[in-house]
Amino acid sequence: MRKTLLASLLSLALVGQAGATPWHDLGPRAMAMGGAGVAMAQGPLASYWNPAGLGQLYGTSGLVIPAFGMRIEATGRMLEGANDLYQISQNAASHTNADVTNALTKFGERGNGAMVDLGASVALKLWKGTIFATPLAYIGATPYADTTGGLTPATLGTANTSEMRLRGGVFTELGFGYAHEIMETGLIVGGNLKGIVGKVGFNRIRITQTDPGNGSFGDFDTNTKTSIQPGVDLGLLWDMRETFDGLPLRPRIGVVGRNLNNPKFKYPAQAVTAGERDKLSMQGQVRAGVALSPFKFWHLTADLDMTENLTLIDGYKTRYAGVGTEINVVNRPRFNLPLRAGLKKNLSDTNSGVAFTAGAGLNFFHFTLDIAGQVSAKRTQLQSEGKNEKVPNNVAASIRLGFLFGQKDEGGRE
Repeated sequence: MRKTLLASLLSLALVGQAGATPWHDLGPRAMAMGGAGVAMAQGPLASYWNPAGLGQLYGTSGLVIPAFGMRIEATGRMLEGANDLYQISQNAASHTNADVTNALTKFGERGNGAMVDLGASVALKLWKGTIFATPLAYIGATPYADTTGGLTPATLGTANTSEMRLRGGVFTELGFGYAHEIMETGLIVGGNLKGIVGKVGFNRIRITQTDPGNGSFGDFDTNTKTSIQPGVDLGLLWDMRETFDGLPLRPRIGVVGRNLNNPKFKYPAQAVTAGERDKLSMQGQVRAGVALSPFKFWHLTADLDMTENLTLIDGYKTRYAGVGTEINVVNRPRFNLPLRAGLKKNLSDTNSGVAFTAGAGLNFFHFTLDIAGQVSAKRTQLQSEGKNEKVPNNVAASIRLGFLFGQKDEGGRE
């Protein structure tokens, strides 16, 4: 049976290049708690979530090898429309002009598209500093519907130029992070200096002539351009209990700004010829978070994007809010078993469903294993001409392996 377009996007991202720049929930601890990690940033991955977390009094040093995560999201009815257009072009005799019009309407609605995000990180934290290598890959598919030519089933395959444009890149961040507490006030300032190697790609897929579900998206990785840019991240974290001794619940407030210098990477010549802008922006992003710990074994956290972020889908933006909790059902210095759950929502898209997140960890002596998953309550129709199939419009997964040493936080873990 024909693979879905969603599966094809994933396979392309795994072998080709992907794009830029919504926030990626790198690391299973934060993903499992609704993508809320700014005020809970600790250990080697603190450099990504909030570099100020590197300087906490109750910090953890160690090596993460590696942290890996992926996310697939479909918006609108592009997937359904794309598959319908191809099916109509291949079986013209059994379809009507109305079927063509309906499929084009589904395919071309503004904000339609699909995205794949992939991320990984290897990080080593010693004391208040860390060195890291973090490749982040993104791909966005945006539909361009031709509503003027080939509007009958017989002419759809030859005269209609409806296409899907694939934009994206792989951005490998190589950097150093450091944080320091200001005069024992509980207020920590941190930052990352990064060199980012960006490989940006572009391709155009003629929907009526190429099966959007068989994985043949063309040679996406041949239309690429590589360039190098610096990147700057800054973060603040206030552990209020360190300022006000004895304050209950251990409240923490964090703010982080990523890529504040707005690194831009060159598009390949094929993209510029097709009318795309000549550079792809990583976009500066700001996110804030709060965290509470009612007990040593129980943590609550919430994050909110302070900026509305563009994506590689035309007309589609993201501004995520997330809440989550972690309960250490076994909370001992040498054995720790945390369970996590959360909710996440894109506030910039009223049609997006709430995503449910969950995960677990296993910490034995100095070794750690964490996993997490995410699934949206809203489902996307993949095809109506032929097999009808619905899948969640947003799914994600993450895993992390690590070796940690040094101090622990008051919950007994990283």
